[in-house]
Amino acid sequence: MIKGIITLLLLMALAVNAKTSPWDEYATLPIVEQPSLSPNGELIATLYNTDSGPTISVTKFPEINFKVLARLKKDKDRVDFIRWSGNRYIIVSASYPEYVNGQFLRVSRLYSINVETSETKVLTSPRFTDERWYRYQSFNLVSSLKNETDYALISTYDKNDRGYVVYRVHLGSSKFDKIQSNKHEIDSWYADSQGVVRLGISVAEKDDTFMASIWYRANKESELSKIHSQIWGEDDTFSIEALSNDGTKAYVLSNRELGREALWLYDIESGEFEKLLFSDDKYDLDSGITNNEGEFIGVSYFDDYYQTHYFSEEDGKQEQMVANLFKGKQATISSRSRDHSKLLVSVSNDVVPPTYYYFDLNTQKGGVWLSKYPYLVRKSFASVQNYSFKASDGMEITGYFTKPNNVENPPLIVMPHGGPHSRDYKYFNKKLQYLVELGFSVLQINFRGSSGFGSAFETAGYFQWGKRMQQDVYEAMDWVIQQGLAKKDNACIFGASYGGYVALTAAFQQPDRFKCVISISGVSDLETFVTKTERQGKYLGNIVDVKDSASISALAEVSAIKKINHIKAPILLIHGNNDTRVNYHQSKDFYDKAKKHLDIKYVEIEDGTHYFDDQESQEKLFSEITPFLKKHL
Repeated sequence: MIKGIITLLLLMALAVNAKTSPWDEYATLPIVEQPSLSPNGELIATLYNTDSGPTISVTKFPEINFKVLARLKKDKDRVDFIRWSGNRYIIVSASYPEYVNGQFLRVSRLYSINVETSETKVLTSPRFTDERWYRYQSFNLVSSLKNETDYALISTYDKNDRGYVVYRVHLGSSKFDKIQSNKHEIDSWYADSQGVVRLGISVAEKDDTFMASIWYRANKESELSKIHSQIWGEDDTFSIEALSNDGTKAYVLSNRELGREALWLYDIESGEFEKLLFSDDKYDLDSGITNNEGEFIGVSYFDDYYQTHYFSEEDGKQEQMVANLFKGKQATISSRSRDHSKLLVSVSNDVVPPTYYYFDLNTQKGGVWLSKYPYLVRKSFASVQNYSFKASDGMEITGYFTKPNNVENPPLIVMPHGGPHSRDYKYFNKKLQYLVELGFSVLQINFRGSSGFGSAFETAGYFQWGKRMQQDVYEAMDWVIQQGLAKKDNACIFGASYGGYVALTAAFQQPDRFKCVISISGVSDLETFVTKTERQGKYLGNIVDVKDSASISALAEVSAIKKINHIKAPILLIHGNNDTRVNYHQSKDFYDKAKKHLDIKYVEIEDGTHYFDDQESQEKLFSEITPFLKKHL
């Protein structure tokens, strides 16, 4: 425990370091993200954020003496994942926004890092870099090849096939050898545990309908054949998480029969579901769990917090053992060595910022490794309370309400989440706790259309932008007022992405309900968003029937840019001009049209992404929100 105590003291010393603005502690990026133990447990690889930008770094387990292996070339690049390949190489997937045909798209790149020599290679070759479209070309990891750790399977666009093919790539030399061509316009590929490409998924559009088809081969020598097709938005969901070791079966998340996402075993050749492997009685399964070498070892879901189900009894018992050490907190194994003797554990709850602990079961030692937000470790935070009520049509709506300690009648901030097919959780939320520290109560709503609560609840939000989903937000606010938790006529609405759309829509639908409105990366013109955005039909089809021109035209009735004369409240708009999900013109054009009529401010963050995931953008975000709220609430 000595090392852990030294680490904790170091973090407290960091926390004492004076900050110049009240929001600086909250705007600071996590010091570490995605820590991952090497298979032998000797090293920890992590995204390590420094004053000069994000890095890929390693340190000896369980030390914090980071060795920087690589720095991202652009401050706006995002690390999507870090994956070990044996004990020598780290594979890093990073992405960046690129401007294509009038909008920003996210492009993925893969890198290999030799931890012994610190040599970093972009996994590409001149056959790609010489092409004019290379800057728009993504590279995707298919398999990290556990049994051939100097190699990986990577898919990328090949002009000869006019589609994505699979290459066997040497991680040291970046030599690409094609092993799988593409005759069927396949978009994504899957390999079995031996590195044999067994399965591909193609998506074809016809008359605004998207058909996903699965192509399969029984063995390495066989040709691919189509075995299953699905119309997005009409059929049961069908998401392949992994293949069985022999490649003959697939682990599939589907809402079939139960009306909730559950894990099924699917026989690929027969095209039949064999059996239900795991489901939760109330919540959708969220995703598969992979270990630090990419192997499929379990599934997860969320109630208030992240929950796991492991296939191995040993894995499940080990996580339960760890959880028992942190009563009242949520403890999850983030990474472990191949022999399960060394662990990194994430510990958090609604009032405890995420902190990583280490355990060495061989030496029977453990303690604090690092806090994700060291500047927040000594602060006290307000507890987050669950609530539930029946909407006017009988649908049960749940969410969270947080009130500052020792503050009488605090103003209320209504904070709808993004997505909309996402949801709020009870975990520590630094943006929420900052608002509470300023003296505001915060209301979060898992309105219909939110994900995780079963298919019926999510689909109840389809075609309901600005309608029934919006009504749930108003009724949740009415409920907390009726309960005496907040006062009428003293509230602001503050949302990001879809939540920004909710905020702007509330501004014209309920002009007397809110004293101010904040929209971050929000949508103001839903018709333009639907018709001008390059999206998969599965997503747009949940907003409006894209085949019905009358329905598209009717989106003007739920678009703030068409209803400026109904708006009264002051508005703050913030948008990054490198946003790859919602074009920044959704905010800029609204501002240009509204500035002569409204008390409105538009802040455009240069090179900012949809998530404002760099230090400069975070600081700008908090510095604009703070005085606006203090002025109007």
